[in-house]
Amino acid sequence: MMLRRCTQFIPTCSRGLQTSVLESLAPAPGAHNNSKRLGRGASSGKGKTAGRGHKGQKARQGGGTPRGFEGGQTPIHRLFPKRGFNNFEHEELSPINLDRIQQWIDLGRLDPSQPITIKALADSRALHGVKDGVKLLARGAGYFRTPVTVDVTKASASAIKRVEALGGKVTCTYRNALALRAHLKPHVFSILPKSAMPIKRKDIEYYTSHEKRGYLAGVLTPPENPVERIRRERAAAAATTAGAAGGATSAATASPVVTTAKA
Repeated sequence: MMLRRCTQFIPTCSRGLQTSVLESLAPAPGAHNNSKRLGRGASSGKGKTAGRGHKGQKARQGGGTPRGFEGGQTPIHRLFPKRGFNNFEHEELSPINLDRIQQWIDLGRLDPSQPITIKALADSRALHGVKDGVKLLARGAGYFRTPVTVDVTKASASAIKRVEALGGKVTCTYRNALALRAHLKPHVFSILPKSAMPIKRKDIEYYTSHEKRGYLAGVLTPPENPVERIRRERAAAAATTAGAAGGATSAATASPVVTTAKA
């Protein structure tokens, strides 16, 4: 009998709890603000002039001043001259030198048996903050003595030479903003996005170059330089013209013109 009473009482409690929860639902504080109702009588506090005051430019319909207007005097954004520009193609690469990598290996903060990637460098605090990528530089090349496999965004020629002289390997991999974020913080993504291919000409030329140790070297054919193509076409056209002119000259020399004198 007691068990039956308990089973009959449970739905009533859950129903009452559900009702109380639904009744207490409300937006977060500050998430919703009531709209300002203007011209609804003096008792509203926004009647008659509706908060605009008496007369003046700002009280008129469509009145007001544009942004940056300073009453007719020269505004500050026109008062001082501007110099230079912001290059929208500029890459801010975080530098990492060979001496720092060797120091971190000696301290046990980097494992030389594993590939040293941008994530490994960031997790070990070998560098602080990664914006557009990481570039490997050769400062302290004489101090560097461990063969490692390095995967970064770009690398200098001297750094590549030193790493490969010790039996290591350098790979330069292109990563856009999304791919770099997925590489550094894979736990944020439920499904890791695929890495995008480079689309700018300079990036395609860089990452398909074996000299730069691009990861697409041998996979994609580097695009042809349009300047070199135009030069080659002009040289071929000039050679063809010179050959035609030489053939015409030799033909004229081989068949002399015979003139007959009038009697």
